[in-house]
Amino acid sequence: MNAESEAEAAAALTDTALLIREADHPGLEAARAFAAAEGIQLDEVDADAVLGEGAAPPSAQHWVLAVADGSVPRLIERAAGQKALLGFLPMPGSALPRLFALPKAPDELLRLAFARAGVPIDLTHCNDEAVLSVVAIGDVPFLDQRGRAFLRAQPTAWRRWSVAVGVFWSAVRHLFSIHPTTIRLQIGDEDRPRRTAVTGIVVLENDVDKLSSQLVGERLSARDGRLSALLVAPASVAAYLAALGRAMFGGRSLPRALSFVKTAKLTIDCDTPLDYRIDGQRRSARQVRFDVVPEAVMVNAGAAFAEDNPETRDERDMLRLKTLPENEQRLASICTRLPLFTHALEDDFKELFQLLRDSARVTPDYLILMLASALLAGLGLVLDSAAVIIGAMVLAPLMAPIVSLAMSALRRDSRLLQSSLRTLAVGVALALGAAALLAVLTPLRRLTPEIEARLHPSLLDLGVAVVSGVAAAYAYARESVMKSLPGVAIAVALVPPLAVSGIGIGWGDGRVFAGAMLLFLTNLVGIAAMAALTFLVLGYAPIQTAARGLRMLAMAMLALALPLYASFAGIVESWRIESQVQTAVLDTGRREIRLREPKVAIDGERVIVRATVLAPDLLAPGEVDRLKAQLEQRLGRPVRVELDLRIER
Repeated sequence: MNAESEAEAAAALTDTALLIREADHPGLEAARAFAAAEGIQLDEVDADAVLGEGAAPPSAQHWVLAVADGSVPRLIERAAGQKALLGFLPMPGSALPRLFALPKAPDELLRLAFARAGVPIDLTHCNDEAVLSVVAIGDVPFLDQRGRAFLRAQPTAWRRWSVAVGVFWSAVRHLFSIHPTTIRLQIGDEDRPRRTAVTGIVVLENDVDKLSSQLVGERLSARDGRLSALLVAPASVAAYLAALGRAMFGGRSLPRALSFVKTAKLTIDCDTPLDYRIDGQRRSARQVRFDVVPEAVMVNAGAAFAEDNPETRDERDMLRLKTLPENEQRLASICTRLPLFTHALEDDFKELFQLLRDSARVTPDYLILMLASALLAGLGLVLDSAAVIIGAMVLAPLMAPIVSLAMSALRRDSRLLQSSLRTLAVGVALALGAAALLAVLTPLRRLTPEIEARLHPSLLDLGVAVVSGVAAAYAYARESVMKSLPGVAIAVALVPPLAVSGIGIGWGDGRVFAGAMLLFLTNLVGIAAMAALTFLVLGYAPIQTAARGLRMLAMAMLALALPLYASFAGIVESWRIESQVQTAVLDTGRREIRLREPKVAIDGERVIVRATVLAPDLLAPGEVDRLKAQLEQRLGRPVRVELDLRIER
């Protein structure tokens, strides 16, 4: 049937109709007048007479319901048994116009209610009660009908956003009181039920709010012979928050705390009574059963309803239960108290743990790569070649035992800790020895810019290590991003500081050794601490087990932060003085000049200013003294100037 013939069929009115009414309905007179004007034989009956116990079913084949929403599901059930066509005259404030896309104009609404042609829809039962739209079991914030209706009732978008944020933070305050409920879930014709734990379940029949497409990316139709169930089953507080935010603010992927089922039959069993709502009406039972009767009843719905609910027939159930907790170990960890972060099970980290154990061993490959990267880094530092140094960073195998060290500290695994420390010690000793030998054999003994750059670590270097530690742990935990590890190695640069320390040993220069070793320790501790914290967030250890290791790593970071802060303060002060020098206009007596490309070093109270001067001829000694005096007056402290003169004519 094409669109034109459908419109013609919808315009054709019934000859006879039964008006099932409630006495306080405000539209009764309008319905009577419309029926009289259109020549429709209209019989009337009270809703109580139809719904009363033992009441005889009406014989009419066209019913027009002028009742409150609470009576509609039972009348739909009776109409399905009689194969009657239903039209609706909703009460003010009714949900029926939204559910069935009913027109707002009174004349159009009456014409649709008495139309001869209807749309077949499925009938979903919950414990033998008809469901119009949604069944909400347990705690399902903003996924149930009441929560979303409350948001829609807000007068402005800003008010809706404010209410959503307020409810979100209210939920946050009660996070640690959330206790998932253990249930048995029988889906379709499965042989045996699944044992799992949920905080709530939403079963959708008429998905007028398009929750299914919004959260799952699946279109739900009231004419597909299936119901859709969203199971809120968080494995942690963090997962619950993510699902809550997704429900309120939207997103593009199914949250890990949500599972999805599309089926014709669903049974939920629990050892304790489950509180649930059928279209907002409170119920409680230990077993909640759902079944769908396809095309059970004909209704007069608006054109938009048919467009949003195409007639389809899904032959197979759709199950997205990958994150549904079914493992007994998982259930034991979440049912007593929902943890802050998801706990990884043994099956989840077995491969990762084996990889970290292998990474913590001293192997011939490790020794060869360590020696090659140390020699490359040493040569690159002496030659002042950034490209050679980057090559050394990529070769360096030190990241692996540091990540293993982080996991061992997190899980208090003494064997892994000893193995990773031994591997680190061998690698550090090999790098120091190779770089020291290279420094002794090489006649070049000068502080190149690449060497100098690694002698003054600051809090900024700790920041680089912190971010690199997060990235490294995440890359190890997610096999799909392991290819990003070379980038992490380049960013954090573990071997070059070791090579500089080795050069300091070879030169017998304690300042070079100490400065570069501080940078290496900063990288080591920063990576280990943040890798451990990242593994904790990813669930590879409970907080109780991880607390001691995290405290030790935090104390090490704090101990390193003190000298790093002093260095950072010096950098900030040097930058401030450089800005003052660069903007200064200095008078030599013969001309005004500016200092170009100033570099500042602080030696106690004295400031050393190195800069370039552009002038048409040589500066007289008196002119340099005037420059020095003006800088001392401007900076308020002793100054030593080191100038490079460039003759410009």
